[in-house]
Order: sequence, then C-alpha cells, then structure tokens
Amino acid sequence: MSAQVSVLFLLPFLASGQQTNLPRFEDYRVTRVYRGSVKPPRFGNPDQYEGTDQRCFGLEPAAYAKLPVNFAGHYVISACSCGTGCHYLYLWDAVTGKFYRDFPFGPIDIGPFDVGQDSPPVEYKGEQFRRDSSLLILDGCIEDTCDCATRYYRWDGRRFKLITRQQSRQPHKCPE
Repeated sequence: MSAQVSVLFLLPFLASGQQTNLPRFEDYRVTRVYRGSVKPPRFGNPDQYEGTDQRCFGLEPAAYAKLPVNFAGHYVISACSCGTGCHYLYLWDAVTGKFYRDFPFGPIDIGPFDVGQDSPPVEYKGEQFRRDSSLLILDGCIEDTCDCATRYYRWDGRRFKLITRQQSRQPHKCPE
C-alpha cells in the first residue's frame, strides 16, 4: 500500500520532468517598442526582383510606412505568398528601413494538406510573433519537404537563431 501511495505522490513530479518547456514570448521580451514613423523598407534596385518578389516588393513606400511595428520592438514582419498555402517572410527595421529576407527556414507551407482523405486535413498555424518580443514561432512544413514542425527562433538583430523545434503531425504524403 505504501509503495502505491509513493508512486501516486511521485507521478506529478515524474510527468513534469518529462515535459520540455517551450519558449514563450515573455521569455524574449524587448524593453522598448518604437512608436515613431515607420520608415519604408529599402528593397534596393527593383530590377533585381521578378515574379512573386516583384509583386510583393512593388508597393509605394507610403503603403509600407502605414504598417505598424509588429516584431521585436522596432521591426515589421510581412509575408508574401508563393502559392496555395505557401508563403515566406521578410522584415525591415522601422527606424532605418534596413531590409531582411532569405531566412534559414525559407518558404513555409501551412496547408491544408490531405483534403479528401479519411482523416481530418492537416493545417498549420503559420507564424506567430509580437511587437514586444524577439521570439518568432513558425508552425508548418519547409516548402516541398516533409520537414513539418513548430520551430522557435530568436531574432538577434541580424538573423534568426533556432532555439528548438517540436515535431508536428505529418501530412498523409509523408512517411511516418
């Protein structure tokens, strides 16, 4: 009887030791959020872009200046569609206009996958971010792969650094 009581007492502690603490926005809080005028991104020469990029980066500068700071204190994250359920992110510094793209995760597919299958379709959340945090959460598949996960990145002011990843439910087309 006492062995059963001991096991019941220890179960919550054993279970909590098995869980990993996933990063939270609060863990990567920035101290100040810029509230001034947003400087449009400096995309460079428009002739270097074609197709989707040309469409995404072809707005008038005033349109970009109307977007609010939405990430890491003084950055603006935006997405560009690369097809059904696929998009890639880009960002710029709202203070300087410095433009960033070509991130390590590349285009992300968020689905829906497996529409018409016996099981429910697989959809992912896409990206989550906040203006008062340098944490970026990406939930989806790297484009044209079965590398599907929720990834947690920290922006250090120059690049995204992977903190951790958590495996996601795989689309039917992917081997388990």
